[in-house]
Amino acid sequence: MNTSPASRDAQPSAPAHSRAGRAASRRLLSLARITSTAALMLVATTQLTGCFPVIAGAMAGGVASATDRRPTGTQAIDRGLQLEAENTLRTRYDGAARVNVTVFNRKVLLTGEVKDANTKQQIDQYVRGLQNAREVINELEVKSSPSFGEQSQDAYITSKVKTLLMATEGVPSNSIKVTTERGAVYLMGVVTPIEGERATEQTRTVSGVTKVVKAFDYVNEAERARLDAAASSQNAPPGDNVEGIATGLQSGGTSAAPTTVTSGSGSAVGGTLPATGAPATGASTAPGVTVSPAPVEASPAPMALPPGRNLP
Repeated sequence: MNTSPASRDAQPSAPAHSRAGRAASRRLLSLARITSTAALMLVATTQLTGCFPVIAGAMAGGVASATDRRPTGTQAIDRGLQLEAENTLRTRYDGAARVNVTVFNRKVLLTGEVKDANTKQQIDQYVRGLQNAREVINELEVKSSPSFGEQSQDAYITSKVKTLLMATEGVPSNSIKVTTERGAVYLMGVVTPIEGERATEQTRTVSGVTKVVKAFDYVNEAERARLDAAASSQNAPPGDNVEGIATGLQSGGTSAAPTTVTSGSGSAVGGTLPATGAPATGASTAPGVTVSPAPVEASPAPMALPPGRNLP
């Protein structure tokens, strides 16, 4: 019976061991967390270090292409023109047409579907009558609208093309507009012939692209340098002025008719799109790409928007 004191003395030792075990577990858990965090930081650092040259290279290659060659006034006119056309066509032809309006340098591209040829003609006449539209490219087709999946695929192709052009050296991606309709990619912008060909060839490599339609405004190298300098001056601090800010295409620039289009395999697809303005004279500059430039007279300065029109 004398074992009772010993038993009573031993009882406090159990909680002590338990507390010590819990403390050790907490220390091990904390150590594991620190180790895991360090490992994750190491992996992240390695990944960022590996990506940095690629990102830096893309940024370095795109420094010269970081500005839009259109003057700010022309950009505002383009936005206003697009909004006006979209809103009017959506209201007037709801259920009878699905029209995508793309505007660059006051050139209007119409893509999508209409229910009949008469509706297509009415839309064409309306857009050509807009005050600030200097040229209209009507690519509307008489057919049913694509499915949601097809439209989503077109949007995905457009994003891939834009990303590729941004990373391509020698391509002024900020001066190129990309639109996709049923796998056909339309390229608009103010470029030199070399820049236009480079952008076209890169676009052809994107999966899902069935053809590429060039609707560029071409300029020579001297005009390109002047436009780039003028565009840079628009973002310069107050007091840093550069003379000769462009107002649309001026001397040295030509507006080329939409040209034939190429498939991903390099073979010509479809026919040359009809030119608006002077008749085209065919010229082949690269295998699989038929170029049909249609020089036109230098465009006048963009006209002022009608009073009361609000721009975004």
